[in-house]
Parts: sequence; structure tokens; C-alpha cells
Amino acid sequence: MKQFIGIFAACLAGCSATPETVAQTQDPFATALAGEPDHEEITAAGLDFLQPAVITAIQAANVSVDVEFVLVNANHFDDCNFSGGAAVIRAYQNDAVAALDPANATPESDAAAMLAFGRWLHTAQDFYSHSNWVEDGAQAIADDSLEAWSPWGPYLTLSNGFVLVQGDPTKRMSVTRHDDAPYPDDAIVRVKIGKTSTVGVMSGTVDYELGNFCPPQVAMTHDDLNKDKSTTPNRETQFVTAKAFAIEQTRHEWCRLVAMTRAAWGDAGVARLAAWAVDPNATSCGQ
Repeated sequence: MKQFIGIFAACLAGCSATPETVAQTQDPFATALAGEPDHEEITAAGLDFLQPAVITAIQAANVSVDVEFVLVNANHFDDCNFSGGAAVIRAYQNDAVAALDPANATPESDAAAMLAFGRWLHTAQDFYSHSNWVEDGAQAIADDSLEAWSPWGPYLTLSNGFVLVQGDPTKRMSVTRHDDAPYPDDAIVRVKIGKTSTVGVMSGTVDYELGNFCPPQVAMTHDDLNKDKSTTPNRETQFVTAKAFAIEQTRHEWCRLVAMTRAAWGDAGVARLAAWAVDPNATSCGQ
């Protein structure tokens, strides 16, 4: 990690690298996986008020997750591991804010903050393409607070009334899915708690990742559920919606980073973030 932070710091001092060349400079950040550059595009669209070199650094951190943590379901919200995904985001949030201590304002600490921020964005973005949030008909992003990401857990009810399906339901619960229905109806999960019925949130299973928290009666594979590419047959519309949610969440995560930094370090911490931006209003977040 120290080598990667050093590369970031050098590029921030004045290089014109792409996310891929930054990632390739030192193993194990050898490549962004083949396919559409959706994480890069989502990050650039959500953070278009930042300096180009800063966007490049955050993009490189983002795509490095698909190399260093390719086998870890928590980093991608796979296998219905919602508690793990939330914990990953919260850990990176803590790392980013700690690195923004105004008493230690160096290129290396800026790079460390960007590395943590880019990696937390990857996991937050993956939630929309790897889960059935879109198919369930959600109308807003999953976490819109300005404090640390909520500590999600099994069968937690979110603010929109959706329930996180993780692990086997209790005796008072049942989870069902019409697996014989055409897509996208086959991806909708119903959760019954006592006499109350609501919508359930699940994500696709990945057989090469350790751990699977999806109840077998509703499980779908990653291949059958993901919206990672615009060219996946019959999922084009859902891809567009998932990408729009991811862009909105990305922009919101910047505002969360600003708020958390202000809470930890005051205006001096926020001033460090303002230096990343080309837009002088970037840290106001509409206030």
C-alpha cells in the first residue's frame, strides 16, 4: 500500500496517467479488469467538479479493488453479504478522514485519502449493479445520510421499507421469489414478517468468493442478476438505472466525506478537500 500511495503522490505532483497506467505501475494493482470502464465513468461523472489528476487517482484506487479484492464478496456486496459491504465502506471512510488530518497535510496523506475514498466508492457503486435494488423498484439511493454509512445487518429494514436479505430467515419470517417468472420479475424478493409483507434486497452469488449468505430459496447467481455491462441482453434498461443510482451515490459520498471531515477536523480539514476541486463550491454540497 505504501508503494501505491507513493505512486499516487507522484502523479498528483504532475503526471498525465490514465487510471489503467497508474494501476499497472506496481503489482498487485496490475490492471483494471477487461470490460466496460463503468467504474471509471461513474466516478468521473459523480466527481466532475474535481481536478483531472485527482479524478484519475480516485479512479485508479477504485478499479484496484477488482484486482486486490477480487475474491472478497464484501468489497462488492456479492453473496448477500450486506453487513460485510457496509463494514468495508465504513473502514475506508475512517481511513480517508484520518488521512485528512490538517496537521499532517502532505502529498502522501492526500494520496492515502484518495486511495481510501476510491475504494469505498467501488463498493458503494457495486451495490446497484450486483443487487436487485433496481428490479425491486427502488426510487432513491440506498444510504443518504451524511454520517458514516449505516452498519447494515441481516434483515435490517432500510429507510424505504426494503429489507436486507442476509442469511436464513427466522421462524417469524419467510422469503420468496418467483424464479419461473420472466426477468425482471424473477429478481423481486418478497419478505414476510408476521403478517407484514415487504420487498427484499439480495445480491448475486459468486462461486469463487468465500461465503454465501443468500437463502437458497431466493438465490440468483451473479451472472443472472448483475448489471455490470450495457450490452447484457434484456438488462439494458436496468443497467442505465443502476448506473444512474451509482453516479448519484458517488456524488453523495463526496458530500459525506466533506461532512465527516468537517466533524473530525473542522474547516481546516475541509480546506484540504477544497484543494482537490476546480469548483470553489465543491465542498458546500448545496448548502
